[in-house]
Amino acid sequence: MSPGCTYCYADGLSKRWGYAIWGPPEHTSRRLFGERHWGQPIAWDAQAEKAGERRTVFPSMCDPFELHPQLTPERDRLWTLIRATPNLDWLLLTKRPENIGALMPPGWWPNVWLGTSTENQDYADLRIPQLLAHRAQVPVLFLSVEPQIGEVDLAEWLDPHGLQATGYPPCTCIKLDWIITGGESGARHRPFDIGWARLTRDQCRSAGVAWHFKQHGGRTHAEGGCLLDGEETKEFPRRRLIAA
Repeated sequence: MSPGCTYCYADGLSKRWGYAIWGPPEHTSRRLFGERHWGQPIAWDAQAEKAGERRTVFPSMCDPFELHPQLTPERDRLWTLIRATPNLDWLLLTKRPENIGALMPPGWWPNVWLGTSTENQDYADLRIPQLLAHRAQVPVLFLSVEPQIGEVDLAEWLDPHGLQATGYPPCTCIKLDWIITGGESGARHRPFDIGWARLTRDQCRSAGVAWHFKQHGGRTHAEGGCLLDGEETKEFPRRRLIAA
């Protein structure tokens, strides 16, 4: 989809497991979950309700907004499942935010967090406006600046003056809620500049936006650790409870 995908772990895992599922929909099929997996969130939701807490679900091995004929009934089932699990917050991360409008049912989704990947400035500039178009539908909008392979300046979307200059509504209605930063991991990981993380951290703090520094990266995700200037920062967003 974009440069951040070049060494994607999902590609490596699928080949290791013997699944020929990586590639465009015209030439490949997708591997789908069975009934046992579909039933798990119902149990998680009941556990969360009993504990009096919210829990998060991250479908990490798929893009919910991919256009593929196999996925239409699966996606419909996903929306039904999300409605049936009100104690779970579903983190739906996509590299295709341009498809959200056509594939996500209209209305307010109180337990969906929508995010997009922004591994460098070009894709931040392309995808963030597409994501912001759906702020009134969900309580959290987030960016996954991971694997970060270049500097990403978010001032245009986090600074009130920058927001006004874009022609969007006032900044109180346009704020991103959560930024995740992380370097690449794996045998062919690309370099991560600590200055990139400092820039995002400082911009988020200035704007009052939650920032989660996941990792520096390396051959394994834990190799470089997650400290920045001696500090671990793994913040989570506040949910907006009503539509903007």
